[in-house]
Amino acid sequence: MMPEKLSKGLLLMTSIMLLATGGMMVYRQWIFAPSATADGVKDAEQLSTRHAPEPQTAIQGHFPAQSVERYIFSQDGKDLFELLVALYQDKDGVRQSAVLFPKDAQAIASSPTGSRHDIWHAAAEVIARKAPKDALFLSWWDDGQRLHYLSGKDPWLRKPAMKTFANPVWNALRDTLPLASDEENARLTQMARWLSMDSDKAIAEIAVYFGASRPIYLLVDNDLLLHLAEFSAYGGTPLLLDSKNIPASNDLHGDIAQVKRWAHESGDGNYLAQKEGNYYRVWSTPDTKAKNTLLVRLLPFVDSLKKLPEGVSLVYQSHWGGFLSVYKIDKQPGH
Repeated sequence: MMPEKLSKGLLLMTSIMLLATGGMMVYRQWIFAPSATADGVKDAEQLSTRHAPEPQTAIQGHFPAQSVERYIFSQDGKDLFELLVALYQDKDGVRQSAVLFPKDAQAIASSPTGSRHDIWHAAAEVIARKAPKDALFLSWWDDGQRLHYLSGKDPWLRKPAMKTFANPVWNALRDTLPLASDEENARLTQMARWLSMDSDKAIAEIAVYFGASRPIYLLVDNDLLLHLAEFSAYGGTPLLLDSKNIPASNDLHGDIAQVKRWAHESGDGNYLAQKEGNYYRVWSTPDTKAKNTLLVRLLPFVDSLKKLPEGVSLVYQSHWGGFLSVYKIDKQPGH
């Protein structure tokens, strides 16, 4: 896999790209934290779901789909977003599932799932071609599913455990998602711990845990910020991040100034911004410990772009404002 590292000269341009092309969030924050609300939306328990079969040819992946189901999530009669669930057999004949983003008929710029569809297919194509055959990818379970189905590469996690289904979105898909075994449940706990701990300590632990027996990669994307409550449920350290919706205008420079001003008011100026419709969802790191966690250091927060954590190399980054990134764990002395 070819490195696509960011030089210091690209930091300002990347900051602007994060605002202009960061992509829209498929799920609103309230869905992944049911006690919270946003945009006047009512409690997450009022989320309704309907589903219908899709043609198996509606999706393309490394494995042939045995069946595909489309799930439409709505509230108060208004459709919010859609997901696809593909059932398939892996190379060993084991039944697997993958939650996928449909490619909407809408233009990419206005389609929350269409943009993610293209981001994931572009990443999977590069990973399938360039990642070593024996590569192992560390990610959260839903990203592991997509990685495996689209590229055929081996993820460390790809099944949820019961704690995941406290979320109404995942609970709606519960019957289609094979459950994690006890061993896999322990991996969920371990991954949640690594993502939410100090980045240097996490990378050192990962290097020791897996050794040099095979190439180890970390795959992260901005949607992991929507899993914070889930990480905490699996035993990860709660991450104290602030978030706010800031209205978008036709003046990008003015928008950036608003975002920076809020980031300094809520913390030390470190932020990550994503465009969603007519506003930006902006995240900041008011807590120093959260700022130095593995999750924040690997995501395109503006301070994280300045210097990578020790022990990892950036080998792939999507062109959509750095939405999805792949890092390689460097070999440690003695391995």
